[in-house]
Amino acid sequence: MTKQDTKPVQDEQTNQEQNQNSSLEEKLTQIQEEKHNSETKDKDQEILHLQEKIALLEKEKQEVMEIAKKAQFEYMNLKVDFDRVQRLSAEKEKSMEVDSLIKYMKKILPVVEQLRTSLDHVDESKKEDPFVLGVKMVFDNMMKTLEQLGIKPIESLGLAPDGLLHEPLSTMPVEDTAMKGKIVQVFQQGYYLEKDGQKTVVLTSKVVVGA
Repeated sequence: MTKQDTKPVQDEQTNQEQNQNSSLEEKLTQIQEEKHNSETKDKDQEILHLQEKIALLEKEKQEVMEIAKKAQFEYMNLKVDFDRVQRLSAEKEKSMEVDSLIKYMKKILPVVEQLRTSLDHVDESKKEDPFVLGVKMVFDNMMKTLEQLGIKPIESLGLAPDGLLHEPLSTMPVEDTAMKGKIVQVFQQGYYLEKDGQKTVVLTSKVVVGA
């Protein structure tokens, strides 16, 4: 075979090698692009998740702020009304004080419970947040005022439902037979007014009973 005969063969081999190299480079480029796209997609999903979480926290914070504002307003109204009741004549004071307290307690206690629920659902990492601490201070002051007025929480857990104090909403299966027919969960705390040795229910406790 002459040199002229071998040259086309060598050229063909060279072309094949170049084509193979080119194909490998294209595959490598494609793999790198797919990896980059995958990483970008993961980062985008992570950013989206964080944005959704931030939006949820902002919404929860706004809800707590609204409840706190409403609670402060109701608290001030309560103090004004109570001061007015105290200024009434001694002859009418007792009956009107009780009636007025019960009337206004029925308005403010649901707000107190909303505030309590909001604080209970605050994320552990946010409990030392200045805003949350401020809301808790308002709540604690309201509870102290209620105690001074003779308003006390109704005991419920572990007790048999009392028709005057408790409002059963549903039943819940329990493994402990001793808890059957007993209150196992308080859905909404109830309160009563204790005045001159007499107890008057202001709001019944909404409860769940073991079955």
